Amino acid sequence: MSHEILLRQFKLGSEDKPFVLVGVLRTEGPTAIKAGNKALILGDGSVDGWIGGHCTEDEIVSTALECLKDGTTRFLNLTTCQGGRMDVYLEPYLPKRRLIIFGHVPIVGALAGLAKSLNFSVTIVDKQATMEKFPQADRVMLSLDEHEKVAGQTYAVVATMGEFDLDHVIELCNTDIPYIGVVAGKKRSSEIYSYLNSKNIPKERLERVKTPAGIYIRAVTAEEIALSIMAEIVEIARSQNSKDLREFARKIPLKTAAKEVTPTKISMDPVCGMTVEDSSEFFSENNGETISFCCESCKEAFDADPQKYILAKSSSS
Repeated sequence: MSHEILLRQFKLGSEDKPFVLVGVLRTEGPTAIKAGNKALILGDGSVDGWIGGHCTEDEIVSTALECLKDGTTRFLNLTTCQGGRMDVYLEPYLPKRRLIIFGHVPIVGALAGLAKSLNFSVTIVDKQATMEKFPQADRVMLSLDEHEKVAGQTYAVVATMGEFDLDHVIELCNTDIPYIGVVAGKKRSSEIYSYLNSKNIPKERLERVKTPAGIYIRAVTAEEIALSIMAEIVEIARSQNSKDLREFARKIPLKTAAKEVTPTKISMDPVCGMTVEDSSEFFSENNGETISFCCESCKEAFDADPQKYILAKSSSS
């Protein structure tokens, strides 16, 4: 399984897809989980591998999504369905964010250098740009290719200073790139918005265009303007991560929300002794009585020898 997980990591990495590696560091007491077990949790909350039943998986998945949100490693100490303990670590893999810059003026070099220091992958698109002129860039292109248009975590800045800027903005508006910054003065910015409105571009796409690009910090030099633009991009990137996490949270099964507002009956799992709601998805019928379990393994143990657990329950009561 570790070999398969490793190969899966390489594949996800090559596809620039975010994931979290979950590893079991230590176990204690009765548990089917073993130290060294690994799994991957993807950006949509799906699990590739096995990290235990629902008693531990829900917390591990929600914590993994937090890791993807802020990029930090986390550690958990959890109680398993069988009453054991397990220590796990969660290590996120976040693909590099991409910055596409159109133009060849000094602000382009300042943006490329600052973006690289923030661990962005930088692409410069311009007929006059070269790798010799912009050594900070990862690549220089004559025109934007299809891969760059659709790549995730991609942001764009048009710094052509009025030369074909409208063409570039229209092209970018037809992509899902969440930030399209245009370096321009207030008058030119007003002209750009008027032109885009005349093209009947959908509102949700038009809202991605920011001109003048950057937050207001009284920037004057190319380096200061680059700082204001990168600050705006980082703020939007972080906001997007939070939005994605909220969207996933809405997809959590409704039974989670129901627990908060609907009183439920509680009983004891006769196999492991854990308290469990009578509405549990794991249950068996025995002599007209519905018996609830915390997990599938407890249900299977009971079904294999019901009398054993009924007698044990009777003797303890």
